[in-house]
Amino acid sequence: MPQETKFVDKAILRKLYPLTNLLADDLDDLAKKTQVENLPAGSLLYTQGATDPHTIYLIAGSVELRDRDEQTSKIDADSATARRPLSPQKPRNATATALTDIAIIRIEDKLLELMINTSNLAQPVKPQTLDPNVIEERLFGRLYQDYLEDNMLLPSMPDIALRVRNAIDDQSRGVEDIAKIVQADPALTARLVQVANSPLYRGQGQINSCRNAITRLGLKQTRNLVYSFAMKQLFRSTLPALRQRMIQLWQHTTSVAAISAVLAQRTPGFEVDRGLLAGLIHDIGVLPIMAYAERYPQLVNDAEVFDNIVARLRGQIGALVLRRWEFDDELINVALEAEAWNRTGDPDKADYVDLVIMAQLHSYIGTSRMSKLPAIDQVPAFKKLALGKLSPRMSVQILEDSREDIAEVEKLLLG
Repeated sequence: MPQETKFVDKAILRKLYPLTNLLADDLDDLAKKTQVENLPAGSLLYTQGATDPHTIYLIAGSVELRDRDEQTSKIDADSATARRPLSPQKPRNATATALTDIAIIRIEDKLLELMINTSNLAQPVKPQTLDPNVIEERLFGRLYQDYLEDNMLLPSMPDIALRVRNAIDDQSRGVEDIAKIVQADPALTARLVQVANSPLYRGQGQINSCRNAITRLGLKQTRNLVYSFAMKQLFRSTLPALRQRMIQLWQHTTSVAAISAVLAQRTPGFEVDRGLLAGLIHDIGVLPIMAYAERYPQLVNDAEVFDNIVARLRGQIGALVLRRWEFDDELINVALEAEAWNRTGDPDKADYVDLVIMAQLHSYIGTSRMSKLPAIDQVPAFKKLALGKLSPRMSVQILEDSREDIAEVEKLLLG
């Protein structure tokens, strides 16, 4: 019976020198091409003077090396020496024989040399020598290729949001069915009841049940709010270097979403729930970038380069995420153009991109970021929204008067 082919675990490659210096996507590719060879004790791996075109690593068992002077040394797979290739010089300076049953991997010398040269990581790279263009090209190339192959590390729409959307799209299901799905998540139920009683939707009488909250809000609004409240669980990172960035991103996102919701409430032609959702998804493209950035430690450790790459890629990647989630074109455009400060769009009609642009600019008031952005009354979005009928000072005053409402929405989102 033929032996099943086994490919090496990427975690093993990551421990080997100089493979440890390769970028993570190169390690992925190499792991898919490299088979594990199992050999019995007494097997001859190579002889002294051989010029075979492979780099060989010992990953299990023990090997004896015997040089031209008949001096011997033993290498065990769990030793520090085994992290380097066996007799890397060519011609080989020793003969290698398995002392026990062993497992090895062989990598073609030309392939390894090509990967190291392409990655430009044969030696540790200092942050000041990091080529942001190369890293950006590789990161986006890997992201987009994985997207085409349906392997992209996209944030998944939370299950509860998918179930609610599918139920709402099913014409045979009503409020009772939606309420049953929502009630499976007590925290989500509580938030829907809270928002139904919030200044954004407050009607006559206090709402105390999930069913009544959905009735007051309506099915479409409920769907958008479920999306919004489920979004928080996506803003996480396992990498310590990115964890603080993720916290800051979520804080910025909730601030923009809260302001978007309040602006939508006070601007004719906009829906509160859709304004809230638009604010929450405007930076969704940053999440996959952070996930893939974990493969590039040099990038993560260079804040300026990382920020510049995020700024250039966030829109394109955000659009990919929202298309995969089957969001409509208007919200996809929010992700694409939320920082296109001079965007005109339809000069006669404001849209949710305009709303989020204004929400972002207002969120930066009083921060150092504001000095690098255009004045609020100089962006086309200001003139298109109802705020455009006012002075910048009065538009800020409207939000100042709505501070409690904004704070309450932020509290709902932050949980």
